[in-house]
Amino acid sequence: MRGLKIAALYSFPPGRFGLCGMGEEASHEILHFLKGEKVPNIKEILETFEGSLFYYKLIAKESKISNHFDEKVVRAYWVGNELLEKVRISKLKEMVKKHLKKPKLAEKLLENSKAHHSFHVLIVGPMRKGLIMTEGMKDLCKISWGKILKIEDSKLQIANLIVEYQPLLKEKKWFLGKPTKRRVFWFKSILPKIKIGDFISFHWGLALEKLSKEDLENLKKYTQLSIEIANYLKK
Repeated sequence: MRGLKIAALYSFPPGRFGLCGMGEEASHEILHFLKGEKVPNIKEILETFEGSLFYYKLIAKESKISNHFDEKVVRAYWVGNELLEKVRISKLKEMVKKHLKKPKLAEKLLENSKAHHSFHVLIVGPMRKGLIMTEGMKDLCKISWGKILKIEDSKLQIANLIVEYQPLLKEKKWFLGKPTKRRVFWFKSILPKIKIGDFISFHWGLALEKLSKEDLENLKKYTQLSIEIANYLKK
């Protein structure tokens, strides 16, 4: 169940905008699930998020894990962990060529490419046909991390957090900018226990979870790696 919850958590923000998965109607079901309600078909709903599903299956197979919704598998894709190191570049290339929208990209991938969400955002691109990701959208789409500076409207169920984070920017190359403040939405039902000073992850402007020190370092590490690879491929 924990793996399904993490998959639901990170899939919910783009899903509610109709950018991935089954769209707005399914996003309501995902939200009910995140609130602790029973949603019998949650696995089927999450499997409509094709992009992430291909990565889950690849990471699970390469790690010899039978359940592609295993917690470590799902967290490897969205945040990053040691399972990414088990994915052979030959198998990542094979998956890109067979299932994703830029099959020719497989030939160009560097040996240190990893099956991480930042790789999909910066290098592969969206699964939805015709969707063009602007630079600002890519910053929203990547999994960001931020330090909570202020909690606004704390008595409301849907409130705001002021966080300090590094935006994804592009001049001649992609890079993480200087720490800056921004406001993100906070659903208390999704993330009930936070405090000023905590580091959280957020996706499409929605706070998702409190990050452990290890998760924070992994998210930074694999995001920076994808930025470097994206810049190299654009040469």
